[in-house]
Amino acid sequence: MALDSYANLKASIRTWSKRTDAKDALIDDFIDLAEEEMYGNPMSPLLLNAMDTRSTAATSTSERFLALPDGFIEMRRLKLNLSLGDCDVKFMAPDQLRLNGVSGIPRFFSVTSQLEFDRVPDSAYTVEMQFWSKPTALSDSNTTNTVLTNFPSIYLYGSLWALWMYFKEEELSEFYYGKFIGALKGANKQDKGGRYGAAPFSRMEGVTP
Repeated sequence: MALDSYANLKASIRTWSKRTDAKDALIDDFIDLAEEEMYGNPMSPLLLNAMDTRSTAATSTSERFLALPDGFIEMRRLKLNLSLGDCDVKFMAPDQLRLNGVSGIPRFFSVTSQLEFDRVPDSAYTVEMQFWSKPTALSDSNTTNTVLTNFPSIYLYGSLWALWMYFKEEELSEFYYGKFIGALKGANKQDKGGRYGAAPFSRMEGVTP
């Protein structure tokens, strides 16, 4: 059976696990847990080209906070559109962000549950964000996404890890977690290679390769 839709993924999870007692609601939970882990694990979180997202927002002149965009994972670049041109805002860790009591053009930002600037903006600036975002989660109403289409083994192995964890089969759970992490690493490596392409061949005169 092709792993090309939410329904077929659930059927494959049953086939691979041979657990006919795994009800639909449980399998939905296993897929949800796999999605949470594929973006949040500390070893190889999934970061695909298709997850590279851009959006804009306007700053407030009354507070230094800005809501994170939907599906946000990690910021890649943040800049302000100013009258004299674009201006990059540099990242600082939350515990290193120094607050300035005078309003002005933000120079630094940090990320907690929201975007935090080092000062209250003195104007409603347009913020351009480039960030990693999660694809829409699988569900009965969203039956596929870029991860399932291009790297279905990630969903299969991640869901089987969650399934065996639920049924307290530690050895099988660890086995499929290893397969899951391996699939994530493979996807990241393949997608990164596609982003940069093969290294150009160069040769110096008089040097035999």
